Amino acid sequence: MKRDVMITVDSKQEHLNEDAEVVNFITEGTYYKKENAYYITYAESAVTGLDGTTTTLKVSPDSITLIRHGNVSSLMVFEKGRKHTSGYNTEFGMIEVGVIARKLNVEMNDNGGKFNLEYIIEVNNHVTSLTTLSVKVQ
Repeated sequence: MKRDVMITVDSKQEHLNEDAEVVNFITEGTYYKKENAYYITYAESAVTGLDGTTTTLKVSPDSITLIRHGNVSSLMVFEKGRKHTSGYNTEFGMIEVGVIARKLNVEMNDNGGKFNLEYIIEVNNHVTSLTTLSVKVQ
């Protein structure tokens, strides 16, 4: 059964030779369990630069799938030590992005919980950034 929750998102993206980009926010969303995964859904805002986009996180013990629909559409799969490649559709066109999860720690249950994820982003097989993402559901 879906229920309303408060979601805390802390993200830090470090680009090569640039200052880190930090985004922290708290938002309302929904949370539910389906089979062996927990689903977290929320509307993006101007804070993230993704206004008009809905994000769904499918959280399993060994993987996290990030799905975005709206102004920005994307599908990214994170499994520790594995590279996943997907298209990232932006208002400027499609780009191909590879993601490799370096760290993945999931502590979710029927009442909420949290996960921590650290991953590398590659564009055209070149590392462009290192991202850490922490999400807490209450």
